[in-house]
Amino acid sequence: MSTDRDTTRIVRSWLDEGVTALPDRVLDAVLDQVPTTPQRRAWWPARRFPPMNRFARFAVVAAAVVTLAVIGYNLLPATGLFGSRATPEPTPSPAASPMTLHSGTLTPGAYLVTPFGLRLGSDRCAGNPSPSANPAASGCSDPRSDDSTRITLAVPDGWAGIDPTAIWLAGQGSTAPSGAALVFGRGAWLHSDPCLTAENEGAPDIPVGPTVDDFASAIADHPTLDATTPVDVTLAGYSGKYIDLQLPADISACHPYFPWEPGIYAQGPSQRSHLWILDVDGIRIVVQSMDYASTSAERRAELQAIVDSIRIEP
Repeated sequence: MSTDRDTTRIVRSWLDEGVTALPDRVLDAVLDQVPTTPQRRAWWPARRFPPMNRFARFAVVAAAVVTLAVIGYNLLPATGLFGSRATPEPTPSPAASPMTLHSGTLTPGAYLVTPFGLRLGSDRCAGNPSPSANPAASGCSDPRSDDSTRITLAVPDGWAGIDPTAIWLAGQGSTAPSGAALVFGRGAWLHSDPCLTAENEGAPDIPVGPTVDDFASAIADHPTLDATTPVDVTLAGYSGKYIDLQLPADISACHPYFPWEPGIYAQGPSQRSHLWILDVDGIRIVVQSMDYASTSAERRAELQAIVDSIRIEP
């Protein structure tokens, strides 16, 4: 035969198995009240029921405790004795469609760039429209197989677009001594002497293959370019190589200083180029940011944040 103490122990044991356990003082109060609370007499004659047995008392106690636990739980704050209560996750708002990059000052936001819709390069690479008369120089072609590549990036305040391929600082551009810019390319053949003059204005003459390693190695092995050793890198989910390139402090005799074509020539003396050379589903894409030693740390940080925001859709 179970005693009252046994009943108390059983109920407590049952409660300890769940997250709705109540403090001892609440349980004791319930147990004290169940066998002693008088029943209000009805005004009509009632049939007398036999005394409540131990099992029935236990059932009543259990039901009362569960009821108190549920009520207490619903009155609890979001965090408390029983831990955090689950709350519905907020529904994310749909991302705004990126704006198309355009020339001029840009409103802060996400922009879409389609950098390979236009052919980059100079007259030295364009050649004569008639292949039989004056074909384009070897290595200067920019294949159209990647024209559909779409690049999105997040642009902060204070930047401007160069339709449709690049961005730079609004009102200052990419010029020395403190400009900054970001451009996209594919990599190409290199000039053995990047300082082009009237006597030295031919097409690039260092062959470069189509892969990431081809272009990265050609820059690192160039006889005059001041470049770091290529290292592995990942950007926008694509793997490749990263290189820093320091251009000369004096390029006054060069018209212009052109490391590779098609590409972008030096924007000023002592320009620093940072190259992410990526393999995007078999197509080489070069992300090139440019700054100077005098470019402010704030602007350099913004430029790096823009690079980090890049997403590529081949």
